[in-house]
Amino acid sequence: MSTFLGIVSGIALLFIAIFMQGGVETFINFPSMMITFGGTIAAIFISFPFSRVVGVLRAVTQAFMRDIQQPSWVIALMVRLAFKARQKSLLSLEEDINAINNRFIRFGLEMVIDGHSGELIRDVLETELDFLQMRHRSGGNILRTAAKLSPAFGLIGTLIGLIAMLRNLGTEEGMSGLGAGMAVSLITTFYGAMAANLFFIPVAEKLRSRTDDEVLRTRIIIEGILMLQAGTNPRVLERKLNSFLPPDLRAAHYERILKKARVETAEEGRGAEAV
Repeated sequence: MSTFLGIVSGIALLFIAIFMQGGVETFINFPSMMITFGGTIAAIFISFPFSRVVGVLRAVTQAFMRDIQQPSWVIALMVRLAFKARQKSLLSLEEDINAINNRFIRFGLEMVIDGHSGELIRDVLETELDFLQMRHRSGGNILRTAAKLSPAFGLIGTLIGLIAMLRNLGTEEGMSGLGAGMAVSLITTFYGAMAANLFFIPVAEKLRSRTDDEVLRTRIIIEGILMLQAGTNPRVLERKLNSFLPPDLRAAHYERILKKARVETAEEGRGAEAV
């Protein structure tokens, strides 16, 4: 929501300012758009493989539409799984795998249930995390490259406009249209600066921020999976995983899960008595 509101409000404020300066039509020039945006897109496809460019388009879409699962949700899930494993066994967690919509957690639980060592589980999950960061950096690099290229193509468009204007400067028509020609020449620079500073750079920073959030969540998952595998007390597991978060974001899940388990046990006991 913040990404969408930021871009929409930025564009709206620009259009209001433009309208107050005398009209939107002065700032609309299709040849300038072709030079700035078309040149940037062409240079991006030259610089990066097609599959990576398409991948960053999907990442940008997710930045607008998909929320990152909060670390507190991961901690609550890990505490519940640790509580269940302590009551029953690690094998009992197999029935929870299909209900979890996080690929990383499912993968870790499968390795725990299969009986792999903690060292192997950590090595595999850390490798997954490293390549996740690599993929995310690739998307950010494409956007930052576009942020560098768009002002450059805006300057190229300005130079093209200046050349055309100076060529006709010796004529009476060219002298009379000097101001208008200069304004049109500078529009491409305006387009390039606006695209870089209002879209490419902010979205690249947004993706980096989301990557940091996802890395934090994934590190919590890795520690939780390893503590599950080691049979750590759920209360200790909760305290360890909460240490990844600032104090204002920490939450106590163990007491709620314990209370719920006691209620379920009491209900089962009353049902058995009734039978």
